[in-house]
Amino acid sequence: MTTKAILKYGPAHGQTITTERTEGEVFRHAGWSYQLTDDEDDRGRRNAMAYMD
Repeated sequence: MTTKAILKYGPAHGQTITTERTEGEVFRHAGWSYQLTDDEDDRGRRNAMAYMD
């Protein structure tokens, strides 16, 4: 199963990714980690919130 996620905040804000993961960290960029949340946007993409490493 794949999950579409939109990256929120941090240097990759606004990018959409597709991942096999359903929880936890899905993307790392420039010292930031993006973690999936249970929230979705109006297009059905899961939000992945940025946290500075």
